[in-house]
Amino acid sequence: MFLDLLACTYTDMLFELFTYLATPSPRYVRRMGYLYESIAMRERYRRCGSHWKDHLEHSRIAVLEAAGACRDHGAAVILGSGLLLDVPLAELSDIFQEVVLVDIVHLPQVLKYARRFANVRLVPYDVSTIAAALFEKSRSGGSTLPEPAIADFRLVEATAMVVSLNILSQLAVQPCQYALAHMPGLKENDLQAWCRRIIASHHAALMALPCEACLIADYAYTKHGRRGDLLEGGSTIHGFQLPEPVAGWIWRIAPLGEQSPHYARELSVGVWRICPSAVR
Repeated sequence: MFLDLLACTYTDMLFELFTYLATPSPRYVRRMGYLYESIAMRERYRRCGSHWKDHLEHSRIAVLEAAGACRDHGAAVILGSGLLLDVPLAELSDIFQEVVLVDIVHLPQVLKYARRFANVRLVPYDVSTIAAALFEKSRSGGSTLPEPAIADFRLVEATAMVVSLNILSQLAVQPCQYALAHMPGLKENDLQAWCRRIIASHHAALMALPCEACLIADYAYTKHGRRGDLLEGGSTIHGFQLPEPVAGWIWRIAPLGEQSPHYARELSVGVWRICPSAVR
């Protein structure tokens, strides 16, 4: 049994290494940990998929409900397409003339699956807008953090819908970790405020869109002990305030033993439907 486990672990390591080497991505994506994190997410899903099932299904339903509200069916832009676990790609491909999957890196398995659909296109794009600039600043010895931009997420002319899909709380994670490791002397308060501005700029970009937009995001976490007692809780978006969601659920992201033998971690997830700015 031990030898079987060892062989399985060795095979998994080789597969992860092959994925890392075979995935096309810019230097900053690799050095800042984005590629590694994407591969790690795949492995976490393998371990925790049964606990994520409800969250992923709720997310897919929310995307399709947003699509159903669209009067125009030109193009759907999915920000944070990731491993496509929460993307109802086949249905979107039928509804829209084009589906644009956006993420900072696309693993080979995603590329392979997307090729099944003639109207699906993958776009490598940093939704946070600051990763490349942060990488270059750190390499040149800079000590100031780059400011996020309010991006225009209509990446194609015929964009009818933009969905920000379970990425809001993640936008500042890799930049924050990289800044802490490579830009010594940063004050904690300044770093937290910067992370909040990254999140705020993303929300502002969605609010400014002249097409249908939908935000699906976690905004709070809780940690529960072995007996279900509440140990800790707080914001996952650095205190940024969102209005009341139109729908919500709990994502059991880390069952007992995944992050710690002493607690399980859950996320509160919400859905926000954003009307076109032109009619607000």
